[in-house]
Amino acid sequence: MARERQTVSERVIQKVATASGTDALELPPLWDAIEPDALDTLVAGMVDGEVSFAYAGYDVTVTSDETISLQERPAGDSTVEVAATEC
Repeated sequence: MARERQTVSERVIQKVATASGTDALELPPLWDAIEPDALDTLVAGMVDGEVSFAYAGYDVTVTSDETISLQERPAGDSTVEVAATEC
C-alpha cells in the first residue's frame, strides 16, 4: 500500500525537528505559530508567493512550490510574525 504524501505542515514539523536535533513529538504544537490546515490550504492555493512565520526557534518560509526554508532565530527573540505574499 502506498503511503500518502505528507502535508506541508507535517513537512515543516519534520524539517524543524531535523534541524534542531529534536524529536518531532517534543516540539511545541505548530498551532502555536500557525493553524496547520490553514497553512496547507494557503500553500496549495498559491500560484506564486510565500508564507513566513516563526516556529520553535526558526523563521520558516514555505513557497508556492512547497519548498521549506529555515533560518535560525537569534537567541531570546520571541517576536511572533506571520506574513504571506503572493506575486
